[in-house]
Amino acid sequence: PRNAVTRGQMASFLARALALPATGIDYFSDDDGLTHEADINRLAESGITGGCGDGLFCRTEPVSRAQMAAFLVRALDLPAATADYFSDDEDESLEASINALAAAGLTGGCGGGRYCPDDSVSREQMAAFLKRALAVPEPAG
Repeated sequence: PRNAVTRGQMASFLARALALPATGIDYFSDDDGLTHEADINRLAESGITGGCGDGLFCRTEPVSRAQMAAFLVRALDLPAATADYFSDDEDESLEASINALAAAGLTGGCGGGRYCPDDSVSREQMAAFLKRALAVPEPAG
């Protein structure tokens, strides 16, 4: 439960949890024929990820808490937050996603008014994020 989740594993967790449809498009060159490729492509097709740059997904890299916030905000189409929830994400490019995740009630941070954006997401944290995310009602409209 305390092992870090890789980007590839995260793709599979999200693709399954959200029942994302299959796609015939291969979005990234660094996952060809490897574990999680189909789920990585599902995430890309759904607009949840654009990879890590230069046509790559970086499937073996650990997912940071900031990245997880961005993935979930895109996956759930969460609205922007009007408040700043954490003291340690001020220089973080994904601060808006972190705040949107907090505004939706999907995270309380890592304690002490902090989010710990650069920390890796553990498997137990991933399970908690998904449990809370799947309990969110769909947006009206």
